[in-house]
Amino acid sequence: MQLTEWIGKSKNIFTHSDLQFLLRQFFCDKDIFLKQKNIFLDAARLRNLEAIKKEYKSGMPLAYILGKEEFFGLEFNVNSSVLIPRQDTEVIIEKAIEIIKNNDLTTVLDLCCGSANIAITIKKFFKDKIKVWASDTSEKAIETAKSNVKFHKVKIDLRKGSLFAPFRSRKFDIIVSNPPYVASREIKGSLKYEPRIALKAGLDGLYFIEKIIKSAHLYLKRNGFLVIEAGCRHKKPINSILEKTGKYEIIECIYDYGKNFRGIVLRVHR
Repeated sequence: MQLTEWIGKSKNIFTHSDLQFLLRQFFCDKDIFLKQKNIFLDAARLRNLEAIKKEYKSGMPLAYILGKEEFFGLEFNVNSSVLIPRQDTEVIIEKAIEIIKNNDLTTVLDLCCGSANIAITIKKFFKDKIKVWASDTSEKAIETAKSNVKFHKVKIDLRKGSLFAPFRSRKFDIIVSNPPYVASREIKGSLKYEPRIALKAGLDGLYFIEKIIKSAHLYLKRNGFLVIEAGCRHKKPINSILEKTGKYEIIECIYDYGKNFRGIVLRVHR
């Protein structure tokens, strides 16, 4: 079978971006779509592609099938112990990089790091100009993070522990976090394959966001920043939490590529 024929039969099963990623990974060629008419699938390759398609049709995310995902132009090892990096989080990274650059910040914490995609992306952007710490409560997540740190050849201080527990005596210039923020009732579809520990955050999805906001000022330097990813319906509830906390000024709300609320930038009151 020609590859172009297999693509024609499969394009309604995969999303376009997943199909492109699958073929780039499968053939180790970023230009495989341009070459598809000249590629013949032997029996072994066809069998492997069909097996992947069968798993994908069952609902298994492609990232878990392949054991990797792209994020911010980089590749990360992923498995069912960590949340799959998503494009929406890239707007959080872009804002964090802008803040670090404009304010000459040097110490960064990635809280609830999962695969460490946030920590590694920021570290690779600034290299030796900054020091980066990252933490997660899951031992398996930390193992995955270590594999990505090794793969990308960066220096990051990885620690296991619940939220700020590993950093009792340390303060940072900026804390960036993509915490669990999915309401229990919303864990369905492909999310059922992802680790609940990285998703579930009570009935409203605010459990960890509230805990972080209430404590982060204790771990930030004077005028330090807190950048948190959140759900699209969390803007008003977060404002209520901030009013009660009284420790921050709102610098900016962050919106994703679909113009949905995706997070917030806070700064500790001077």
